Amino acid sequence: MPDPLKQTISATEMSGLLGVSPYVTKWMLYQRFAHGVEAPGPDHNRLDWGTKMEPLLLDQAAADLRLEVATNRQADGSQIYVRRGLLGCSRDADIYDPQRGPGALETKCCFDYKILMEQWDGGKTPPRQHEIQLQQQMFVGDGTKPYEWGCIALWCGGDMTYFQRKPMPDLWAKFNEEAEQFFEDVKAGREPEPFGSPIEVPLLKQLFATPTGEIINGTELLGEIEATKLAQRVVDTEYQRTVRLAAEKIEKETQAKLLAIIKDADELELPQGIRVKVNRSARAGYSVKPTVVTTVKAHIPQQIDGSFNA
Repeated sequence: MPDPLKQTISATEMSGLLGVSPYVTKWMLYQRFAHGVEAPGPDHNRLDWGTKMEPLLLDQAAADLRLEVATNRQADGSQIYVRRGLLGCSRDADIYDPQRGPGALETKCCFDYKILMEQWDGGKTPPRQHEIQLQQQMFVGDGTKPYEWGCIALWCGGDMTYFQRKPMPDLWAKFNEEAEQFFEDVKAGREPEPFGSPIEVPLLKQLFATPTGEIINGTELLGEIEATKLAQRVVDTEYQRTVRLAAEKIEKETQAKLLAIIKDADELELPQGIRVKVNRSARAGYSVKPTVVTTVKAHIPQQIDGSFNA
């Protein structure tokens, strides 16, 4: 979690400062530290599920690694934030090895095998932001002395995978260098430009919600070459949007037609070996009203399957 006192860069924020975070950018960090503007939270509850599963993962890690694990989660659900210089962290837990001494333990939940393959290299290598997070947790240590080792415990589909790490002094030096420069920039009011990343969109909309009537000349701002490239991208994006909306309209109309014909049946057989199956499953109402999810999936011989969700 971020430093509530804004005195340090947290372990989760450091990857944003280094420009490798999928969740935050340097511009977003500047808005928080300089103006107290917090970025909107994610539109999913996977982080909540990770927090709920954290005690189970820590227990399993203690059993698998046969080491003492002490959770950092307090009775009220909060975590203790530890500072060392301009860096800080709130670890999931400390782990103790009789030979290596105390270490940092960070748990991660992966709920999607696609994410496991794309971001975790099939479970072989953690994403860069998690490696950075653990290294900073090790650097912060107990607030005075660093830890000599750390471990990322990954849960996916009921399986646990462990990535044990040693200190990276060069990276630690980079952490301090970037943090010093960032706080100097904040103090001097040197605001970085937005990167134009999709993760910045909610904050951009929040900060610039009120129109001013100003008209910006893109050619003067970007130069003719870059402005022309951007203009072409706008044209391409608008074309793709039109195609997507047309496809979604056809998809919904076809889905409605199929459901009207199939009704409470399970499958519809059509010429040329085409079959349409309907799967219905109940969805519990955690943060939304309980519903039944109906999936209509078409089997088209020698072609890619198409699926429509209701």
